[in-house]
Amino acid sequence: RAGWFFETWFPLREASAFGVSGDRTQHLLWRIKKGELHFRHPPGVVVVCVGTNNLGRDNDSAADTFLGIRAVVLEVLQRLPGTRVLLTGILPRGPGLAEGNNGDRAGRPLTPPAPGESAGYAEYGATRESPNTSAQSKYSQPGVHSRAIHDVNDKLKALADGSGGSVGYCDGSSAFLSPDGSEIVPETMRDALHPTSVGMNKWFAILKPAVEELRNRPAPRESWYEGARFFGDTTWNGDANRNGSLKSVDKNVRLALSRLIAWSPHALCVCDMREPDAPIVFANDNFFTQTGYDSTEVIGRNCRFLQGESTDRNVVAQMKDKIAKGSEFSGNVLNYKKNGTRLVNSLVMSPLYDTHGNVTHYIGIQRLATEDALKDAPAEYQQRAAL
Repeated sequence: RAGWFFETWFPLREASAFGVSGDRTQHLLWRIKKGELHFRHPPGVVVVCVGTNNLGRDNDSAADTFLGIRAVVLEVLQRLPGTRVLLTGILPRGPGLAEGNNGDRAGRPLTPPAPGESAGYAEYGATRESPNTSAQSKYSQPGVHSRAIHDVNDKLKALADGSGGSVGYCDGSSAFLSPDGSEIVPETMRDALHPTSVGMNKWFAILKPAVEELRNRPAPRESWYEGARFFGDTTWNGDANRNGSLKSVDKNVRLALSRLIAWSPHALCVCDMREPDAPIVFANDNFFTQTGYDSTEVIGRNCRFLQGESTDRNVVAQMKDKIAKGSEFSGNVLNYKKNGTRLVNSLVMSPLYDTHGNVTHYIGIQRLATEDALKDAPAEYQQRAAL
């Protein structure tokens, strides 16, 4: 049946499937490194749909799952110059989450783990915040893994938005969810995990135009046939205002800086220290995703707007002292999201210099995961996260 779907939606043998049942990101990365995606002529688009088994079978965190998918994307782009990557996001899955009027079952999974599934989510589900509606079946949404899925998908979308046209993102969840998003439609996923023929057909109807749109985009900013362009000058669709600009940064460091910003999984911003109150002149999409602020609320403001009543003033004083001396600051800072939620960042602020050795800007890198939290992740994730 899978072959029939590919022949129907992608005729003339213009598509090939490389999926393996039970794949995790680390398995896919290993297979790509071993040459599975070796082509004489690189394909126009590689569609990547992976991660649900990391969350469901292995009970990996959303952060580690995202780093794994990101590692796959970087490996594909490195091995297949000129290819674009379309990320489908992690599809919705069960089991549903009991709450509300379910008594002592509130906040717990509605069904036990499937064979081979990690039982870790049972404990995880017990501590989750309950949604507003009552879940009654394995198809109900939000499910046990919904929060992690949404977290990963938000990061994947931000990765695509900041890639300069090399990566696209397509949300295929509507192919499997009811119009109000309250449940997985059974005829599209009988086991609330694997798409049926009906689900595949609806999903491909979303994927096909997304593939064509990505394939027809202008050349990526760092393409093998068009040469490097500075990230932060303009986005692939001509929108130069969303992220701000790096034009005020010395040209000798701008290209290296642009590559760091384009592919970092962390929230980054650049402040111009020569302007009054050192405003943010550039922020990547991960910054907007992490803080909850829109670009119009970020660009042109000093970073202190993220601070709040519980922010440690001693830490703030240390930051000011380091900046005054033109040196690097590294430490944990308590900030706040737009909705008031506390946001603990492992913050690194590094000075940027002009050709005369003067500090002109600072780049701030905000990481949610500490080194201790990352040290248990697979080695290839740590390697890619360090880029």
